[in-house]
Amino acid sequence: MTRDTGASEPVGTVHAIVLDVNDLESCVGFWSEVLGKDISFKADKYCRIGGDDDPPSLLLQKVPEQHKHKNRAHIDLDVTDLEAAVRRVVDLGGTKLDEFSEYGITWAVMADPDGNEFCLVQHS
Repeated sequence: MTRDTGASEPVGTVHAIVLDVNDLESCVGFWSEVLGKDISFKADKYCRIGGDDDPPSLLLQKVPEQHKHKNRAHIDLDVTDLEAAVRRVVDLGGTKLDEFSEYGITWAVMADPDGNEFCLVQHS
């Protein structure tokens, strides 16, 4: 059931997408290259990739617990050449987990060096 709430003003805007990681250094290099964005902030347990001029940024947060289960949310990155994008991600330290097509779209399910899943998406 869809409900019209009459809401026209958002509660807020997306400032950053946050990923929990164990190895901050390897994930910083990986995501900075994958997104083609610079590091705008770095501290002991945090690193922000991208800045205020191009939201949302990606915030990596170092945590002690290991990644054990499928992500409940993930990032989709649109690509024009899926095969080339998969190769580049693997060369940067990522892993290809799966690939499938539906509705004229092909998804390559990938994982970063810490196991966080994301998709490379090519629209036909």
